[in-house]
Amino acid sequence: MVFDSSTRYKGVSLNEVIMNGQDITNNLQGILLRFRREHIAMSGDVEQMFHQFRVHEPHRNYLRFLWHPQNDLEEPLQEYRMTVHVFGNRPSPAVATYGIRRSVSDADLDVRDFVCRNFYVDDGLISCASVPKAVDLMKRTQLDLMEGGQLRLHKIASNSKEFLCQFDKNDLAKDLKNLDIGEDNLPVQRSLGLSWDIEQDTFIFRLLSDPKPFTRRGVLSTINSLFDPIGFTAPVTLEGKLLLKEMMTTGYSPDWDTPLPKDFQGQWEVWVNSLHHLHYLNIPRMYCNMSVKEAESLEVHVFSDASKHAIAAVAYIRVFTKSKVDVGFLLGKAKVAPSNGHALPRLELCASLLAIEIAEVIKEHMDFTTGMFHFYTDSKVSLGYISNETRRFHVYVSNRVSRIRAFCCPEQWNGTFLDTIFILFGHITLFRLRITDEGLVPETCMSGPCCKFIRS
Repeated sequence: MVFDSSTRYKGVSLNEVIMNGQDITNNLQGILLRFRREHIAMSGDVEQMFHQFRVHEPHRNYLRFLWHPQNDLEEPLQEYRMTVHVFGNRPSPAVATYGIRRSVSDADLDVRDFVCRNFYVDDGLISCASVPKAVDLMKRTQLDLMEGGQLRLHKIASNSKEFLCQFDKNDLAKDLKNLDIGEDNLPVQRSLGLSWDIEQDTFIFRLLSDPKPFTRRGVLSTINSLFDPIGFTAPVTLEGKLLLKEMMTTGYSPDWDTPLPKDFQGQWEVWVNSLHHLHYLNIPRMYCNMSVKEAESLEVHVFSDASKHAIAAVAYIRVFTKSKVDVGFLLGKAKVAPSNGHALPRLELCASLLAIEIAEVIKEHMDFTTGMFHFYTDSKVSLGYISNETRRFHVYVSNRVSRIRAFCCPEQWNGTFLDTIFILFGHITLFRLRITDEGLVPETCMSGPCCKFIRS
């Protein structure tokens, strides 16, 4: 039986007439950013989370449904009422999230941090510096959730076999229950939409092979099928978005299901067929080989760039210890440039603002300070805008400069003019992740020129 509270009857749906509650769901990017900090990664799931919280009795009339007594389809329909919250109801995530946080309100600080900051509804992801710390945190979280709210934390997974051996098999993820943990390879887990190869401790990409029709709906569906909130594959999806923009600006304005111009079908099929190369892309879960928490100091370096086609920004973390410096990819984003005739200097300024937006996400969710950030652009005009103290600009420029300077000082911006690193064939290749006939270019966003530049 499926409850669809968005279905309309006489023009009205249940979700339109009930209160949705405050949006207290954690930011998905923030959870994934913190998940990549330490050596021992672990995940868990609250069993039937929505069903653990009861609906106030006077409100149960909103959750009435018709069904056959004792599941006997020969019996006449009877009216029932749900006594618990159900999937698909607008307020269910807010109620359940509030409830799970309330259940650990008296727990230790690290347990509260795990549950209150690192759960996306019922799925929790976190990383710890060592196996003993990870085991201790997970077991205390299990105990506190059970004692505080009768909530069972199960479907546990980790990249550490030593960690997994400390838990009952019934508490492990489905694909781990029947494994010989000491001998068998660990499988791929789905964690908040990403495929996590826990044996290799890498993120991988597995795309659906179901071909979509060559329509506006089908093209958008294909582009958006690559779920990537961190931006590992942003340069690849950008190619598809640019092609879609070109198709939509040729004077042809179809509805969602009308075939697009055949002149572009060949290019589109080449791009779609090239996506299978992403199957060979393995991205380390950790930023680098060193623990972020145990580092002596940290820096964040954010690069921005623009072309007439697109704007992009990418951030790297630089980790220092006494004897070593390491660099890792943090977060990236690429956007199609506006189509209303912006000049390149304005697009470069938009790219600088995109760098600030990325930095704001990192600062908030990684608990960094503003002074840790260093920004780079190859645009002298943008540097002039940002460092200006006397001249008054047009509103468009002024608003963006104000937003940039509200986050950081002009002194944190640096000019780097290594054009061959950033722009190639008029497209953004800031990430250095491009698909060719031979596969992925070796210098990806995790180990390319930006990383070498930061290390030096």
